[in-house]
Amino acid sequence: MRRSACLSLLVILVTISAAFSDDQERAEKQARRITAMATDKTGRCMVSMSLADKLKISRPAMVADRRRLGLDYGSFFVAQELLASGAQMTQLISQLRAGKTIWQIGDQLHANWGQIAADAKKQNGKIEDYIYRHFLNKKNTEADELRDMKDKYDPQLDAVRTDFMVTPQEMVDAQAQYIFWRDQAAKGRGSGRHMTRAEEQAANMDHADTRHDTNGVAAPAAGGIPTN
Repeated sequence: MRRSACLSLLVILVTISAAFSDDQERAEKQARRITAMATDKTGRCMVSMSLADKLKISRPAMVADRRRLGLDYGSFFVAQELLASGAQMTQLISQLRAGKTIWQIGDQLHANWGQIAADAKKQNGKIEDYIYRHFLNKKNTEADELRDMKDKYDPQLDAVRTDFMVTPQEMVDAQAQYIFWRDQAAKGRGSGRHMTRAEEQAANMDHADTRHDTNGVAAPAAGGIPTN
């Protein structure tokens, strides 16, 4: 009887552990989608806008926080979820300085990975909405450019070392989503309306600042949390 109860408890624990692991994998997949979308200059602007609007913070403050923490956009999103759940910024900084990843920190804090996965998926949907709206008409494109100026936002300065540490497949997937929503916006303007050459150039993925290698994509050193 006792042995049967122990076996039942073991099965329950294994099931719970497997579900927890699945939730964390889904959260990481969605967070890495956010990171991959931000490897393009226009995509980075859209990621920046959507996150600033969600978090209700200024874009310069977000750039400063990202550089202070040394977190790519996906990991930064997870950090914000942990902070919203009660984690302290000083705690995150201390753990990051000790060499922990945001995922290890989340584990220590017993993060609700299922909720974080759902929130990150929703945020990816928002980013796609921003891309679609950006290319839907000239008025929206100009409004976004004006906002960049008002926010004093420069995508070239919005960078940390880990921003381009995505796999080639993640890059391809992000580019496919970007092009899909850009093309959907073009269709939304009317079937008889074609993009101008300038609009096509603005809509293309720009990876001039990235370097591809067998480990994925790396960026020039920028930002990052100090080690001392």
